[in-house]
Order: sequence, then C-alpha cells, then structure tokens
Amino acid sequence: MQVMPFWVKLIGRPDDNLFDLRTSLRYGCTILRHYLDIEKGDLYRALGRYNGSLGRPEYPNMVRAAWQNQWAYEKPVRLAQAPR
Repeated sequence: MQVMPFWVKLIGRPDDNLFDLRTSLRYGCTILRHYLDIEKGDLYRALGRYNGSLGRPEYPNMVRAAWQNQWAYEKPVRLAQAPR
C-alpha cells in the first residue's frame, strides 16, 4: 500500500517507518477503513478517496478488476463422487 508521509503525523508515531511492510499495511488498512466509514461502506468511493481521485473511475476500477481477476476467492468446483 502506498501511504503518504503526512499520515504518520496524523495517526502514527514519529518513529514509524513507512518502508516497513507491516507498518505500511497497517497504515493503509487503517486509512482505507477511515474512508470506508466516511463513505458508509461504499468501496468504490473509499478507493477514490484513498487514491485522491474521488469522482474519477480509473483507480477504483483498476483495484476492483485486479481483485476479481487475481485475488477473489471462488469456491472450488466439487467433483461428483463415483458410485460405491
């Protein structure tokens, strides 16, 4: 997640390192949750706020497409069992 340095002053501690993977993920998830709360659960608008592109569809559409194409969980197809 790309987190802008000003967030450290707003919600973090001065010694937080945004180049640390866990720290960056924690910040990114916290920020996205904040925007989801502002947008009353509307992921599309929250992603726009996260990216600074509220009202423009490119970024939210890219994230949703990547999620659906690469990370979305689909239940595996169950194979019929052979009769016993």
